[in-house]
Amino acid sequence: MKIKDLAYFAALIKLKNFTAVADQFKVSQPTITYAVKRLEDEFATKLIQRDQSHQSLIITPSGEQLYQHATRILAEIELTKADMLNLNATDLRFGLPPIIGTYYFSKLAQKLAANGTIQHFKTADGGSKELLASLEAGELDVALLGSAIPLQTDTITAKVIERHHFKIVVAPDSPLAQKPAVAFRDLAHEKFIMLAEGFMHPVVFKNLSDVNQIKPEIIYRTNDVSVLKSMIHENVGIGFLTETSITPADDLVVLDLLDEPQPIFYISLAYRKPQFFSPKQQALISNLEQAARDYRLEH
Repeated sequence: MKIKDLAYFAALIKLKNFTAVADQFKVSQPTITYAVKRLEDEFATKLIQRDQSHQSLIITPSGEQLYQHATRILAEIELTKADMLNLNATDLRFGLPPIIGTYYFSKLAQKLAANGTIQHFKTADGGSKELLASLEAGELDVALLGSAIPLQTDTITAKVIERHHFKIVVAPDSPLAQKPAVAFRDLAHEKFIMLAEGFMHPVVFKNLSDVNQIKPEIIYRTNDVSVLKSMIHENVGIGFLTETSITPADDLVVLDLLDEPQPIFYISLAYRKPQFFSPKQQALISNLEQAARDYRLEH
């Protein structure tokens, strides 16, 4: 079986036009026809039928089945090519979510800058879910990802390097500011300012709400952590944040949650299971892991 035949066939299923596929690959139309015929002979089945009355193609069940396999095979081949080229790489394509980047990785970056390796981390920004998909597609080498439970997938290795708690955050003049801790169920009538969908916080917040059978009011959502904290400081509402993103400079009061088990924000170093790293990339990953261990010991 020729890989090129699968590529022609996959394109034909998408475009449903022999001429368009031939033009895409800059080959003759008979080349596409012969490719389909070879695949039909290979699998002893009819893959497509021509509907002459409507001048269209009908994809048989066998054709649909082969298309599903062909798209995976072709994607894996492209991933293999990229991985082979990457074996000589000296940089890391590095995924970094906004909160982890601003409030956690910035601390590790001090150590990476000190040992002269920070310039080899080529950063791509995005949410953890988006970056996980980029990892699986081979568009990134490693990423720091946030999750409410330890990451487990068939294709990704994820090492937990930090565990942070979720906190209730209020203004210094809030009536709640005198409390060192609070049960989530006692916040049923509070007004919350929440990070928008795409962050982990709304998911954990909803889980806590469901467990406690309450539905606190969310009066505003934002993608900007700085805006959220500024609004909390002005006592517009209270917040639900990981301790990752709270600093003394925010001038906010942080309350522990009394709920058990405590919701945890996991920060994991993630990469694809089949991927091999170049010696220089492996050294960069080791430097990152060491910086994380040093930071954990210091704090």
